[in-house]
Amino acid sequence: MNKVVLWMQSSIDGRTAGPDDEFDWPVVKEELQGSFVEELRNAGMFLYGRRVYNGMAAFWPTADADPDAHRFQAEFARLWRPMPKAVFSRTLTSAEWNTTVVADVQQVKALREQADGDLVLFGGSDVVASFVAHDLIDEYQIFVHPVALGGGSRLFPTFAERLPMSLVSARSYDDAVVSMRYAPDRD
Repeated sequence: MNKVVLWMQSSIDGRTAGPDDEFDWPVVKEELQGSFVEELRNAGMFLYGRRVYNGMAAFWPTADADPDAHRFQAEFARLWRPMPKAVFSRTLTSAEWNTTVVADVQQVKALREQADGDLVLFGGSDVVASFVAHDLIDEYQIFVHPVALGGGSRLFPTFAERLPMSLVSARSYDDAVVSMRYAPDRD
């Protein structure tokens, strides 16, 4: 069965957005951009919370039309448009760009069966917390960027219990970002 892979950018102090919800701090250079495109082209579906989806839908549909777009940016735009997507929202009634609106994370099982590959969850923090609470994440891929934000959205919510995990792999990119993949230790 297809996995659900959390794919999150994090500061070294565990934040996914700054104190004013800013997301201008990730260090995405050549090597990391290329890796993003290469790995994500094998995904079966992208999963988003409403706010993250709105940000993606505002940028990626036309990103490759910008004459100054980096080649990986253009490649990702061409990959993003046709990719099946699901946005978890209680307020949206429809979405564009091959996107299904889903009201409840419990519908992930049906999405797994529909997809032609792993489901990649990009966040935001509220939808991630819901996935964690329902034990729906099969792999955590965290990209740690060289900045401490001092406040903002936390990568993980407060848990009632520990979440033991095993390291699957680790890699550094562009002498700046470290990617760590973890799998939950399930009994």
